[in-house]
Amino acid sequence: MQPGESRYGTRGFRLVYWGNKMTTGQKKILKRSNDPMIAGVCAGIAEWLGWLSPNRVRIAYTLISVFSVMFPGIVVYVILWLLLPPPDYNPGS
Repeated sequence: MQPGESRYGTRGFRLVYWGNKMTTGQKKILKRSNDPMIAGVCAGIAEWLGWLSPNRVRIAYTLISVFSVMFPGIVVYVILWLLLPPPDYNPGS
């Protein structure tokens, strides 16, 4: 396979070849992180996006909250805190 080329694996998952690694087409679940600053919401979003550092998400979230007069940002954060599963959540088990 060439980089970027995809095919279907034996269990029906789409396999994508990216240079030196194969990845499955399964979606990652958005959940809280084991690296929390407050509740792990921003770090969980960073992990879900595949970013190494959650600081970008934290800075962006803070800026968006400040420019939206703080209240909506705080409410959304609390809602995500309540709705996102814990870091050790596995839907398959």
